[in-house]
Amino acid sequence: MTTTDIAIQKARYSTDIFTTEGEAKARSMDMGFDGVVHVSTYDGQAVYMPAESHEAYLAYYLPEGAEEGSSEAPVDRMEVMEYALQAVVESIMEFVVSKKDTGSIKILKIDEEQRIIYGWASVTTYKGELVVDLQGDVIKTETLHKAFNEFMKGVRVGKINHSGEQVGQIVHSFPMSKDICEALEIQSDKEGVISGFHVTDDALWEKVKSGEYAEFSIGGRAQKQEF
Repeated sequence: MTTTDIAIQKARYSTDIFTTEGEAKARSMDMGFDGVVHVSTYDGQAVYMPAESHEAYLAYYLPEGAEEGSSEAPVDRMEVMEYALQAVVESIMEFVVSKKDTGSIKILKIDEEQRIIYGWASVTTYKGELVVDLQGDVIKTETLHKAFNEFMKGVRVGKINHSGEQVGQIVHSFPMSKDICEALEIQSDKEGVISGFHVTDDALWEKVKSGEYAEFSIGGRAQKQEF
């Protein structure tokens, strides 16, 4: 397998590996596998992929006329997983409003006239220490900023609790890092991203004002890496 072939295969993996079954099923439908998925394990975590097996998945991408078991060298799975992590800037991110007391980040400011709510979308460090989320994961500041940049360029969709239809959109997003804060003379113990979310759904807006929905959360697709 040539270097170009390996690069193409890595790119395919980066879009076909999922940490949730629902995302994998959706991709499976797109690929013509009728929603069938299979499960692999990486770093102790279940990873979902389209097709009934890894062999069936690979067969989908075989060049016309080629057969499985040919002389082409297989792509190292660990190498592919590492590439998928590097492709986090291309991940499908989502930004949601959650019910209070879920452990997510609190809404800190409400602009009732413009129906915009403000707060930290994600905090990566606090007083110089990495922040560990509820899933036991850590997002590096630079990785979060790259992913958010891509999200803001063309998505900006907001939902409720990571499901359903769009109920708003992100209208403001500002990356907070030590270097940026120093340059702009901003004092903050935190690094991460601050966002402003415009609520377009009337029912959600009433729940935000009542305090029933009072937190922010982000979601996305990436692969874990030990560091």
